[in-house]
Amino acid sequence: MKDNNITFRQVINILLIVLLLIFVAQNLEQIKVSFLFFGFSMPLVILIAVVFLIGYLSGVWTRKPPKKN
Repeated sequence: MKDNNITFRQVINILLIVLLLIFVAQNLEQIKVSFLFFGFSMPLVILIAVVFLIGYLSGVWTRKPPKKN
């Protein structure tokens, strides 16, 4: 017989996925974005994801290298 126990980490991952899906479902409305001379509309959740990605990448690219002893 195969043991099918669910770990605590799996439960947390499932809860986070459910919360993410709820967040996405509540932020699907179109919004107008204006930047410099450009204007366009997009779903709010896409804008949030793009801004998060830009912030993450800028943090990764500006990270200081670890000190060598």
